[in-house]
Amino acid sequence: MDLQVELIVDGRSQWVALQDLSRTGMFVQLSRPLRVGSRVHVALTHDNRRVISGGTVTHLLAPPDALRLGRYPGVGIAFREPGDPAEQLFAVTVDQLCRTQRASSPSLGLHAVIADSDSRFLSRMSNAMSEAGFSVATASTGMEAVAACLRQRPDVVVVARDLPVVDGFRVLDTLAQDPALASIPVIVTSDDLNDLAPAFDRGALDFIAKPYTTLELIVRSRRLAVASPRPTDRVVFAGTLNELGLPALLMMLELERKSGRLALTGEHVAWIDVSEGKIVGAGSATGATDTRSIVMDLLSWTHGTFEMTNVAGPYDMDSTIGITPLLLAHACAFDEALRDKHVA
Repeated sequence: MDLQVELIVDGRSQWVALQDLSRTGMFVQLSRPLRVGSRVHVALTHDNRRVISGGTVTHLLAPPDALRLGRYPGVGIAFREPGDPAEQLFAVTVDQLCRTQRASSPSLGLHAVIADSDSRFLSRMSNAMSEAGFSVATASTGMEAVAACLRQRPDVVVVARDLPVVDGFRVLDTLAQDPALASIPVIVTSDDLNDLAPAFDRGALDFIAKPYTTLELIVRSRRLAVASPRPTDRVVFAGTLNELGLPALLMMLELERKSGRLALTGEHVAWIDVSEGKIVGAGSATGATDTRSIVMDLLSWTHGTFEMTNVAGPYDMDSTIGITPLLLAHACAFDEALRDKHVA
């Protein structure tokens, strides 16, 4: 991008090289470190027009760290919310630049899931990936990340290590346990380099140390996504469990001898694989692995959503579970629980 960037700190200005730009901020190369939280001004000159806005340093990559990671030193700057007319003009100019960049980026037809607990950072990375030609689903928790993968199998997943409740490592473990999702390339991001080895041990194909630039994310995501097998699954039908309960839904799948994956999002994320109307596997974000126990637990759900996709196995047809006997067993267990409750 042909763009001149002037960084003004304590009344002194200097020209800096732009590493990446989004509507909410930028990363610029800078050998002299600034403290996180420092107030600065950023001036852009584009098409012979100079616009300026205030900003705050949100993260830095010091020269020693940059050398170790093979990257340029620099700082990330979040733009100030536009207040006066000058800052509003700055915001309009940045928006136009991002739109132009997006229009010139080829559509890759690739789908990515990005998970990070920092909503502002997540929005910035998502916008950058979209502008680079990806369709993007975002998640702020590990459970949301798994659910996004179940809804539409992505070509690449970018997951932060420090997600709440279900962290990035648990996401890796959950995907690895599922034959239909285990081959998805996953990039783990973290500000702790001690997470690098455990990430690769759990099956991650890449690791990006925070802070990182949108350009780095795009290049490394594209490299993995293009090399991975393209998914062929699609959603056949979807709905809510208050409209169609899971017992009735499973009975329909058995009668119609359907094959595919039933993805459920309710108390947690779970899925049931069926082949020719028989249950051949199940998984849960809770970490449970016993198919029968997982399905028996799911049959008690009364709220949530479901999506049926035509995802294929491979399945172990020697360990199938009939749906009708399982429904009868669940009904008996439910009746016994009611009797015990009345007796008590």
